[in-house]
Amino acid sequence: MKESLIAKEGLRFLIPSFALFIFFTAFHYRVLALACFLFVMFSVFFFRNPKRVTVDEAGTIISPADGKVVEVRDVFDSEFLGEKRKRIGIFMSPVDVHVNRAPASGRVSTVRHRSGEFAMAFKQDVDQVNERNYILIGSGSDAVLMVQIAGFLARRITCYVKGGDEVKKGQPVGIISFGSRVDVYLPKEYEPMVDLQERVRAGVTILARKGPIAE
Repeated sequence: MKESLIAKEGLRFLIPSFALFIFFTAFHYRVLALACFLFVMFSVFFFRNPKRVTVDEAGTIISPADGKVVEVRDVFDSEFLGEKRKRIGIFMSPVDVHVNRAPASGRVSTVRHRSGEFAMAFKQDVDQVNERNYILIGSGSDAVLMVQIAGFLARRITCYVKGGDEVKKGQPVGIISFGSRVDVYLPKEYEPMVDLQERVRAGVTILARKGPIAE
């Protein structure tokens, strides 16, 4: 399926503002026309979905979000994985692309939403207190858990997939408007390939590569 260059969530802002721009331009309301034009540009920028070419290299997990790596550490997840995994946290600023992509190929076994707060996404424990959405791809020791976490500005998480769907690595699976955070829990045999503060791109940057199985 061909991807749109503008996320569909932005159309409800883009279409009305463009229609008003045409209307005000036709009747020579220049100030109002300019305001609408600027809002059109704002909508195009914040809901852009640039084309990404994903190299589906075996034994790799790619970044699900554009942004900066703010965490690489071991975390125990009791709800979905039942074990300790390496977690990579990616902070999305308001100027980053907001569309999230599947970090791995496979069947979506679970999608679960949790209501919560809207604290700054770079603070500690936001993965436990903020509004968030869990997407579990695969099952058992090979499962990859992706978590969309809302932040101070991001008041809405949209998920495009549901349990039972088959996804391909790099496929759009959701959007968090106006920046936030996305976490990825790696299978045990995968080693991180990124460092703290490194910039990553959704669907392109390799986050982890399969290596020796951890003891």
